[in-house]
Amino acid sequence: MAMDFAALPPEINSARMYSGPGSAPLLQAATAWERLANGLNATAAAYSAVISGLTADEWRGPSALSMAAAAAPYVTWMRATAAQAEQAAAQAIAAANAYESAYAATVPRPRLWPTAAR
Repeated sequence: MAMDFAALPPEINSARMYSGPGSAPLLQAATAWERLANGLNATAAAYSAVISGLTADEWRGPSALSMAAAAAPYVTWMRATAAQAEQAAAQAIAAANAYESAYAATVPRPRLWPTAAR
């Protein structure tokens, strides 16, 4: 649902900006997405290293190739999901920055009361 803030009195817009939770929940979400991305990337790297180590040194033959082929899509999925989590984190940070810009541009409600009384 899109809001038309120009259609509302400034006192309403100011009250909404100054009474909400602020950008903190967006920044917390960004941190969570970043942690998820880091965990997925680390797991994908570790998984790849173990598979490469096993198939290059200790485990050779058709079963090693079959296992490596079966694991490859999972590693690909982890990396792709990590990239999506990184994008979600960046979007949450951008939304928090947009909120902070709007908050800084909003006149505090007490300064609007004399205007509203007219």
